Amino acid sequence: MEHIGSRNAALNAVPDKLVLYRDRGGFPIVETAWVCLENQTENPVNHEALSDQLPDGIVLEPFQESHLPSMFEYDLALMGYERRKALELNCKEFGSKTLVALKDGKCVGFGTIKRSCTNWGQVGPLYADDPAVAEVLLRRLIDSHTEVKGFAMMTCSSNAAANEFIKKIGCPTTEENPRLYRKEKLEVDKNKVFAQFHLSFSPY
Repeated sequence: MEHIGSRNAALNAVPDKLVLYRDRGGFPIVETAWVCLENQTENPVNHEALSDQLPDGIVLEPFQESHLPSMFEYDLALMGYERRKALELNCKEFGSKTLVALKDGKCVGFGTIKRSCTNWGQVGPLYADDPAVAEVLLRRLIDSHTEVKGFAMMTCSSNAAANEFIKKIGCPTTEENPRLYRKEKLEVDKNKVFAQFHLSFSPY
């Protein structure tokens, strides 16, 4: 909190700690339109239930350094603030796989899967302009980490398409976490947020 200073901040509260964070922790603004959904299982998921058909004109490519400028532009337009270093480190993290969706050479979505310390495939971020693109991204990300056993992904309750994907692959929703803010809500187009950047350490 000393590092944050007077800046805005957000957190996902476990349900039984909401009052503590709201009334004593300095996060008085509670999001009422949606909640963060923790979807996780220690078992393999059925990624083959997802579509592998991309819309016309869309290509998926494994992450390369040359994709970063277009990804930075996409991320900034969606989030409203710059996080170049976090995005670059995410794509280059050991054991992670990132796929980039391109149309006419421009980024229209991207996603990352990582192996957790419990040997689960953890998806996040997963952003796309089109749910059809997000679905193929998710399928191919999971398929790239078939050696893992479990699965985890944080969705927004208001993104119906994302939560339908979770049902298709057979992953249960294990917890609903309310979103709280220090000063004001951070509004983004949650229809483009299919998996939040991280289960714990990002606002979207």
